[in-house]
Amino acid sequence: MANTNPRPVGPLWALAKATGLKKLIPVSLKRLGRRLLPLEAYDPVKWLAEDPYADAEEVSTYPARVNLRLGIIKEFTRLHSLYIGACRELGVPYCVVDISGPDWIEQIERSGCDAFLVRPSGQITVWKQMYDERLRVLVQDLGKILFPSYDEIWLYESKRRMHYWLAANEIPHPKTWVFYDRRQALAFARETPLPIVFKADFGSGSKGVRILRDRPSLRRLINRSFARGFLKTGSDLRDRQWGSVLFQEFLPDAAEWRMIRIGESFFGYEKVRKGQFHSGSHCWRYGRPRSDLLDFVREITDKHNFRSMDIDVLVTQQHQYFVNELQAVFGMGNPYEMCVVNGKAGRMIHDSMTNDWRFEEGDFCRNKLCNLRVETLVRLLQARHGLAVTC
Repeated sequence: MANTNPRPVGPLWALAKATGLKKLIPVSLKRLGRRLLPLEAYDPVKWLAEDPYADAEEVSTYPARVNLRLGIIKEFTRLHSLYIGACRELGVPYCVVDISGPDWIEQIERSGCDAFLVRPSGQITVWKQMYDERLRVLVQDLGKILFPSYDEIWLYESKRRMHYWLAANEIPHPKTWVFYDRRQALAFARETPLPIVFKADFGSGSKGVRILRDRPSLRRLINRSFARGFLKTGSDLRDRQWGSVLFQEFLPDAAEWRMIRIGESFFGYEKVRKGQFHSGSHCWRYGRPRSDLLDFVREITDKHNFRSMDIDVLVTQQHQYFVNELQAVFGMGNPYEMCVVNGKAGRMIHDSMTNDWRFEEGDFCRNKLCNLRVETLVRLLQARHGLAVTC
């Protein structure tokens, strides 16, 4: 396949590369620039400028360490490049496949890949819809293998879907209400205890979250959501969410732990609140996750066969656990470690012999956990074909 993402030129590219200059630009001016530029123009250039694998070949030619090839599905802002880095470091052959065009099925079939790695775009609603639609066909109609699985990806960046799924599977989570009728939502607003949390269906971190503490503000938000729509912080001006609202009970004293499972590796750290929110605070507290918290996450992921999942867990002062978020792929504000015990980085492993947890020291977060994802997928494929595990 030819390189379909040549290096851009021009003032926008030069500005994106000028890291020293960017540090001098006020945050308020950066935010204004992002609001004025369409995200499909701003984000790809921004990420390409910061991409360490921007010059990597789109079809690997290096000597293979395993007898298979993985497809890497292209992401609009080049976040798929972390999979490129992982495959290159592990010696796994790969091929980058663009499924955004009209010939996407032909590209999938021509690629000759054994399975496909995906990291859906989470910036613009229509981008996410494209992945939802085409990945469903890729798995259920074309019979291809996807990692993370389509069931995991289907929950990604949709608060409504996540709530329906948690409720249907009787998994503890904060009380949640979804309305598609303005009159029902306004009737709810007249009676519900305050404060209450509003969450946009689509949006990462705390960008689409509001804590409503008075009824006039609550009513205004409902009316706006059913009229011109809700615009989350940092989003494209055309990407308004309208026609529904989601509210969640406010748990003021709960701590929040980000718990992660990739394959048989588990990680965890506390997300420290900054202002009103844990999510997006970029503040962390490290320590060994409690064994019962690890058990809680393992039980959910085992039962539903999730092997690439972040479960953000709210922990009340009575040590009750409530799932707050489910994300198959996620940002890493701290790019280095996901689990640190006694000052040492590593992962948690469940010991089936003792039915307990042990800490294993090491570097398991290469390329923001994509090395571990590639290793997990290779092992799954080798086991499926009865081959010796080599990765």
